[in-house]
Amino acid sequence: MKKFYDIIYRIFMTFCQCIFVVSIVVTSYVVFARYILHFTPRWGEQLILLCMVYMTMISASLAVRKDTHIRVTIMDFIFPKPFVTFLKYFAHIGISAFSLFMIFSGVQFCSLMTKSVLSGLPIKQAYLYAAVPLAGVAMLIMESEKYILFYLTLTGKPLPEGYTEQFSVLTDRDERDARKQKEAEEASAAEVARITAEREAAKKAGSKAEDEGSSRAAGQATDTDQASSAPETTKEGGEA
Repeated sequence: MKKFYDIIYRIFMTFCQCIFVVSIVVTSYVVFARYILHFTPRWGEQLILLCMVYMTMISASLAVRKDTHIRVTIMDFIFPKPFVTFLKYFAHIGISAFSLFMIFSGVQFCSLMTKSVLSGLPIKQAYLYAAVPLAGVAMLIMESEKYILFYLTLTGKPLPEGYTEQFSVLTDRDERDARKQKEAEEASAAEVARITAEREAAKKAGSKAEDEGSSRAAGQATDTDQASSAPETTKEGGEA
């Protein structure tokens, strides 16, 4: 199963990379033609726009599988963990629903654009808006992998080969977050223990220094007493 989704992922990734290269080449040519050759090709900006639309829409499905979309993670620290887990599951359901909306509404919108043509390119605008249903299909395919893995986890069935370490977002991310939190707590506890040990060592060193100072002061007092008693002994010996 993983090989199948890896192949689909590489196909989408290669498509986005090719589109990105084409957009760079066309942009460079348009700039060169405008400032060096002193003319601007009409098809250049439209082709760049077409490439950017397809690259943006298709790359969204890649982020869905790798779970690299921008999220507001402050809620993870505000709400209880069960509620945060529910929000994560609900987010994937929302992504799937939005993917279906993109597919059906995108197809309808493309059918309306079959009669209009792009201003700079001799193609219909339906090809530009076809990126919407295509991105919906791609996102739905990537989400299907998460649902399959989540179902296998809930039913207690073994995971397919290749998902031991690299698992889906619905379950593995919670484990990673818990592991990171545990490591942070252990690091914090170790830091507290280190600071406490340093304070105890400093306290013992201070007590030892005070004891040594007291002993030194006592020794000096004894020497002073002995020195003061020595002349009296000498005087008594002289009188005798």
